[in-house]
Amino acid sequence: MNLTAPPEPAPQSLLSPAQDPGQGGLPLAVDLDGTFLLTDTLFEAIANRLRVRPLWTLFQLILLPFSIARIKARLSQAADVDVTRLPVNEEVLAYCRKAREAGREVVLASAADQSMVKAVADHFGVFTSIMASDGTVNNKGRNKAARLKAAYPNGFEYIGDSPADMKVWTAARLASHVDGGTARSAAIRAQGTEVGAVFDRPGGDLRSWRKAMRLHQWAKNLLIFVAPILALKTSEPEAFIRCLLGFPLVGLMASGTYILNDLLDLNADRRHHSKNKRPFASGRIKLWQGFVAAPVLIITGLVGAYLLSPAFFSLMAAYLVITLSYSISLKRIPLFDALLLGVLFTLRLFMGGALAGVAVTQWLIVFSMFLFFSLSLAKRHVEVLKKAEAGDTQVANRGYTARDAPLTLALGLAAATACPIILVLYLIDSAWPSGVYQAPDALWMAPLILSIWLMRVWLLANRAQLDDDPVTFAIRDPASLGLGAALAASFLFAAFGSPSEAHSPLATDAPSRQVLDSLAAGR
Repeated sequence: MNLTAPPEPAPQSLLSPAQDPGQGGLPLAVDLDGTFLLTDTLFEAIANRLRVRPLWTLFQLILLPFSIARIKARLSQAADVDVTRLPVNEEVLAYCRKAREAGREVVLASAADQSMVKAVADHFGVFTSIMASDGTVNNKGRNKAARLKAAYPNGFEYIGDSPADMKVWTAARLASHVDGGTARSAAIRAQGTEVGAVFDRPGGDLRSWRKAMRLHQWAKNLLIFVAPILALKTSEPEAFIRCLLGFPLVGLMASGTYILNDLLDLNADRRHHSKNKRPFASGRIKLWQGFVAAPVLIITGLVGAYLLSPAFFSLMAAYLVITLSYSISLKRIPLFDALLLGVLFTLRLFMGGALAGVAVTQWLIVFSMFLFFSLSLAKRHVEVLKKAEAGDTQVANRGYTARDAPLTLALGLAAATACPIILVLYLIDSAWPSGVYQAPDALWMAPLILSIWLMRVWLLANRAQLDDDPVTFAIRDPASLGLGAALAASFLFAAFGSPSEAHSPLATDAPSRQVLDSLAAGR
């Protein structure tokens, strides 16, 4: 690639001669990616195309080092990036507006492709002109410095954010920067350039990464302990230790898939009433860091799973394939998306069974599918209701419309109603005959507690007061925590309490047993 900048007398004007305010002071040149915006438009384009044309996008990334400007243009022009919702650095935007009010020229000088730069400049309306990559020359470093010096021979102020901007700062009369702190200011002064304004970049801290990794969602991974607990395997140290080791591995891989999902869903998340605050959508974490973190987390989880148990690894791999398919396309199929989420939850039960060496009962599988199908529909129901309230007709990046609220409500309540019924059948068919529980009568509290909690979830969901994620709601809602503690207490008492002298009449009643046997045999 030719790094010699072609001489250009002036940047591309966005104003008519009558509107051009002239210099009126030191011209201000502002970088786009990471400076004016909190995101990087190249990675925005990559994320956007990965979801739609993954193989084509990967091929372009292979070619990127050999023809940077051309591939940037190809990706940017193919991408459907909503520039009106890109996160902006409010401090830099305010600075640019004041410069315009003072009569200064304000040029958006970026290494991004000109199609993307012009779209951003047109939207914000604070720039008098743009300088950008044009499919032939990559407007970065020396190239950008040469173009700015040619356009403004009497000097200019430049705002940038990365080490690649050092050559531009050196060519400028005044150097302002985003992030980098005192070390960057000292490096700029060492080049003989006066330091101007210093702007903060929000985010990038541990709190942002904790949100991006969805550490609160690791509570879902407690499901790997369900099968061994129900089989009372927790007293066997080896099985319990394997489950303890598997817990963070599932979490790491799941966190990697959450990050990847967020990267693929940037446009939709920014249109969502609450997801627009996610770290990548809001620009609090740089996109390239997400593209690095996601595969690292996923590979770490898979390698650890393989070393722990081949069966566990196979289930983790299946989880990954389903999750990626869900993120790329299947989430846009209404109802089927909720069913897939139920499958992903149920896979965690199988993971626990594989680690502890116990079989996951058919009752548990069916119960899990209905429970998590219902909870997934509760989440969708809230989204549909809020879209209807906002006057929108379509849930972004989903297959649901504002008219689907009666459907999500009916199917979700039906699945919720099935859960305690399945639990009762399990108690009659398995809990008593197995002899595993010393005081099985205590388990009769479980269907009642579960019913109360599900009724609460759906009551709040129908009022659009439920958190976007029922799991997040459950671990923050005092009533849910209290009901969860009562449910756990009923199982603990059943397992370790005083043996019941009386048996449930349903457990030994011959007609009831005959009906259950017929159901189990499929007759």
